[in-house]
Amino acid sequence: MRSVLNMLPSPAITDLQVKMEKAVDIIGRFNGAVVALSAGVDSSLVAALARRALGDRVVAVTALSESLAPGEMEVAQKTATKIGIRHIIAATDEVHNASYKANPSNRCYYCKDTLYRELRWQADKSGFEAVLDGTQLDDLAEIRPGLLAAREAGVRSPLAEAGFSKSEVRESARLLGLEVWDKPAMPCLSSRIPHGEEITVQKLSQVGEAESIVKRLSGARDIRVRHHGTVAAIEASQEDLPLFHDDNLMREVGEELRRIGFANVTLGPRRYPNRQRTVELGQDHLLPIVSTSSQ
Repeated sequence: MRSVLNMLPSPAITDLQVKMEKAVDIIGRFNGAVVALSAGVDSSLVAALARRALGDRVVAVTALSESLAPGEMEVAQKTATKIGIRHIIAATDEVHNASYKANPSNRCYYCKDTLYRELRWQADKSGFEAVLDGTQLDDLAEIRPGLLAAREAGVRSPLAEAGFSKSEVRESARLLGLEVWDKPAMPCLSSRIPHGEEITVQKLSQVGEAESIVKRLSGARDIRVRHHGTVAAIEASQEDLPLFHDDNLMREVGEELRRIGFANVTLGPRRYPNRQRTVELGQDHLLPIVSTSSQ
């Protein structure tokens, strides 16, 4: 395979190239590796660099479960094809784990624990030494229970080890021609359900379908639909929020979300998930789909 680093423009020596070469060197020391490939930019960059470092002694694995957002698997498959890396889809069952379903504040630990057990099995089956993830430096500054599961499983994070920030990951992916370089983050659907409220397949299905509907009707790229019982709380990025300032659009969104079981819809700016928040909504941003009092 032609070096992906050769795709970098002149001048050849840049800070990003140095970091990419460092990551390639780190990965190249392993006797084979499995990459946890989501549809996001971080893991996609790791997969590209791992393909460069290890050639055919690397495989990308994407977990398939009810918590995966619609369309994400297709993106992961397309990215793997672009990179030229062998791709495996592995079914995981975290939504049937009682600890995960209870949706505690460390829910992500149970998800990642399930994932890394599967990836370790895939690595052992292929005779590969390492399991790699897309953690980068910005992740380490946040509270991420999944990082504990990664440490316990011996997962390596070549981007963090090479000193990549999130912005550097995106720029590197852009330079390497990865289409996901500017893709908004898309965490699992369970993150749309407040901590302490049970995760169910029905709720996840509602959220996934609701987000697909909202994106299709509005053209927005970066939205969430939080599940609050009968209320669907749409959160849009500052860039996408103006798209929703259309009464006809909001009426159509309301009708479609009523069809899948929500009674009311609210609209507000993107917030961090699972944090108590107060969103000031004008009456035009509150859609009573049925004749009930406003939420």
